[in-house]
Amino acid sequence: MLSYIRGKCRAASLICALLLSACQTTSPDGGAPYSGPLSADEELLRTQSDGFVTENVAGGALAYGTAGCLALGTVSIITNGDIRNAGTACLTGLVLGGVAGGVDGYMKAKEAQQKADRITIAKAMADDVRAENEKLSEMVATSRRIVETDRRRIEDLARKVDAKILTLEQARAEAGVIRNNSAQIENILQAAREKRDGYQEARRRVSSGNTAELDAEIARLNVEINELEKQLDSVNTTLRVTGLG
Repeated sequence: MLSYIRGKCRAASLICALLLSACQTTSPDGGAPYSGPLSADEELLRTQSDGFVTENVAGGALAYGTAGCLALGTVSIITNGDIRNAGTACLTGLVLGGVAGGVDGYMKAKEAQQKADRITIAKAMADDVRAENEKLSEMVATSRRIVETDRRRIEDLARKVDAKILTLEQARAEAGVIRNNSAQIENILQAAREKRDGYQEARRRVSSGNTAELDAEIARLNVEINELEKQLDSVNTTLRVTGLG
C-alpha cells in the first residue's frame, strides 16, 4: 500500500517541480546571457548552475508535497479501508504540503520518512546534506578550473592593455565571459547558502537521536561554500584591480 502511495506522490511531485522550474526566466547575471563561445568547462558550469538553482526552487515542493501525500494518503486508507481513494488524498496532501513550505515543511517530510522507513530524522537529514555535498563538490571542482583559466585570461588582457594592443573598452568586452562565469558561480553560491541555512535551522529543531553525522555533513557543506566564495572573490578582485570588472 505504501509503495502505491509513494508512486502517486512521485508522479505528482515531479509535475509540480517541473512547473516551478519552468517559472525561472531570468538570466543568471540579471541581464542578457553571454552568447559568445564557451569552453567545455564553461558549458558544464552553466549546466550545473541552472540545475542547482532550479532544484533549489522546485525541491521544496517535491519534499513538502511528498510529506503531505504520505500523511493524507495513509489516513485515507486507514479511514476508508480503500486504497483507491489514496490517490486523491495524495494529491490533496501534495498541495497542502507544498503550501507549508520552508523548514516546517521539510521537517514534516522527514517525520513522514521516519514513520515510513523507520529511520531517525537526523539520519535522514544527514543523507540529504551528504547528497548536496556531493553535487556541490563537483561544482567546486568545475569552478576551480574555470577560475584558474579566467585569472590567466585577465592577466593576458591586462598586458595587452598596457602594451596598447587593446583599449580598456576592448579588453572589458573580451572579459564579458569572465564576468558571466562569476555570475554563474554566484548563483550556485546563493542556492547553496539557502540550502545550508535551511538545514541548519532544521538541525536546531532536532531534539532526539544521534546528530553527529548530520553535524559533520553540515560542516562539510560550509567548507564547500567557503571554497566557492574564495574562488569567486579571487576572480572578482583581479577584475576590479585591472579595471575589467
